[in-house]
Amino acid sequence: MATRKTTFEVVKLVEIAPLLRDVAVLGNAEEKELQARSQPARILSVNYDISLATTREMLFARAGFQVSSVLTVGRAIQLCATESFQLVVIGHSMPLAHKQRLLKELRGRCAAPVLAVTRPGESLLIGADYVFDSTEGPALLLETVVNILRPKIPSSGRAPQVKSWSLNGKETETRQ
Repeated sequence: MATRKTTFEVVKLVEIAPLLRDVAVLGNAEEKELQARSQPARILSVNYDISLATTREMLFARAGFQVSSVLTVGRAIQLCATESFQLVVIGHSMPLAHKQRLLKELRGRCAAPVLAVTRPGESLLIGADYVFDSTEGPALLLETVVNILRPKIPSSGRAPQVKSWSLNGKETETRQ
């Protein structure tokens, strides 16, 4: 009588998870987490100027981010209520009062941090998570966005680092 030998190969779940679409196997939370890890970070860019919106969208998209650009406060609020973003960038083409209204509405609908781009002489947007001076240019803006969205990997047994950013988007302080 012949015997059959069964062998098993151990593979990481993350390697085969895309092949598994059955929610009963993975569960809803696990499937969403795996999908989120494999997709580029999503940025909502809000501008009143179409040329700035187009430029920022191209800048962020070329860096590998998924970008949704909107030209109105209402549309930004709508998208934040229905979609998930990892960062909201409020452009310097918007008047401060409109930025303040948008920020107030976003806080109730969207958990994403907010990066406010300011123009020379403009007051800071109180309540924004990050502020960037528009005179610093697109390369530094992109660097700032990358630093904000970079995955935070806390060291084992230590508190995560807290970073402070200056008006020009440069890191000014890091503390444990």
